[in-house]
Amino acid sequence: MVSLYSLMYGIGYTPWEGEADYGPLPEALAARPPGRALDVGCGTGRHSVLMAERGWQVVGVDYVAKALSRARARAEQDGVADRVRFVSADVARLDQVLSGEVFDLVTDVGCLHGLPAASRNTYSEWLTGHTSAGGELVVAAAQPRRGPGPKGISGDGLAALLGPAWTMVSAEAAPTDTGKGPLRDAEFWWYRMRRTR
Repeated sequence: MVSLYSLMYGIGYTPWEGEADYGPLPEALAARPPGRALDVGCGTGRHSVLMAERGWQVVGVDYVAKALSRARARAEQDGVADRVRFVSADVARLDQVLSGEVFDLVTDVGCLHGLPAASRNTYSEWLTGHTSAGGELVVAAAQPRRGPGPKGISGDGLAALLGPAWTMVSAEAAPTDTGKGPLRDAEFWWYRMRRTR
C-alpha cells in the first residue's frame, strides 16, 4: 500500500521542505553536551544533519524511501555521514529496529500529530522507555484541527499522552506561515519536553 507521504514525495509535492524554523531545537542542543539523538519522521534529514553538525550521533527514522535517500545525500554533502544513520521504519514499531537504544534528545517535527491514537500510544510508551533521564523531546505539531491531513495535538494533549515522566519546558507558537499545502491554515506550536522520571 502506498502512503500519502510516499505519493507526495513521488510526485515531488513536498511543501514542508522549504521550512526554515527550528523552534527550540538550537537552544536544546546548546543546553547540553552532544550525545545520542533520534529524529522521528526525519524526512530529508534537515534536523538530523543540524544535530550531527553540532557533534551529536544521530539516528533518523522515516518510512519513505525517497526521503531517506535524499537525507543520506544531504548528510554526505554536509560532511556528517559518519555521525548520522538513517533507518526505514514505522514509528509505531520502533522496537523492531531500535529495541536496545537509548537517546538523550528526540526531535519530532510533524510526525506525532498525524498518527492515529493507537500508534500515538505505542510510540509514546516506546519513547519514554528509550529516552535517558533528563533527556529532551522537541515537537512541532499542528493544533487539533479538522480537514485533510494530520489531526494535530495540543500541548495538554501531548503532556497527557507522554504522562507523568515528562515535564513541559516550553511551549510557543510557530511562525504563522509554518503550515504548507493541506496544512496552510493550521496553527503550529513548538513544544520542548524533559523526561524527569
